[in-house]
Amino acid sequence: MKGKIAFVLGAAVGYVLGTRAGRERYEQIKRGAQTVWNTEPVQRGVGVVRTAAQGRVDELKDSVVRAGKGAYAALTRDRDGAQPAAPAPAARSAAARPAPGSQTEPVAPANTDGTD
Repeated sequence: MKGKIAFVLGAAVGYVLGTRAGRERYEQIKRGAQTVWNTEPVQRGVGVVRTAAQGRVDELKDSVVRAGKGAYAALTRDRDGAQPAAPAPAARSAAARPAPGSQTEPVAPANTDGTD
């Protein structure tokens, strides 16, 4: 809470002092900031940050394109009525076999489509 009060108080003081200083002081501060911005060390830093950001943007773009292609492929498969891939033959035969030591017969899967 104290931090918020200090922030608001600082903003109010800055506003009052800024309005008293007027346009001339604003222009002076603006020229000083532009002078610093245009120095060689600052511009080198800007170039480094710009290059790093562009690399991350390119990575993000590639990820979004891959995700979009995957989603499109999934939607078109579903729309065309394609069935998901069947389990491997070894998995099906293992499911149909009784567990070792079991005396029960394998049970056929239940009919779930509503027809008998």
